[in-house]
Amino acid sequence: MAGKIVIMHGRCIFKYMVTDTELIFQQINELDAMIEVINQRILELTEKVKERYLVSSSTMAVNQNYLLSGIQRSPSPKNYIITTKGIEVVGEQEITPVSVFLDGVIQFATEPNRKIEVLKELIKHLQKMNDMAPNNP
Repeated sequence: MAGKIVIMHGRCIFKYMVTDTELIFQQINELDAMIEVINQRILELTEKVKERYLVSSSTMAVNQNYLLSGIQRSPSPKNYIITTKGIEVVGEQEITPVSVFLDGVIQFATEPNRKIEVLKELIKHLQKMNDMAPNNP
């Protein structure tokens, strides 16, 4: 009898583990779906940020610029300046369109939480740019 009880008890534990594993798998799938929603929202907000940057940079005076400190588009840190022409790398002649540059910045931040942090930094810079705009009261 004791042997049968152990086996039955073992089956109960196994059945519980299978059910529990299926529940955990379902919860993991729910997390995956949530991450997809977050990634989609990040894309939507990135587009809004790009639009605002385009508007803000287009209202800058020809000789005006703004340093995007702390923003990275690649592993090697560089200083980027936004002007009416686009984004310039300090010390280089390269000019990148604002939307292309911002796409690169967001892609460089590979994890969703890092992308959110980068979007926050970009918005802080945008607020400062708007504060210094000549037509800002």
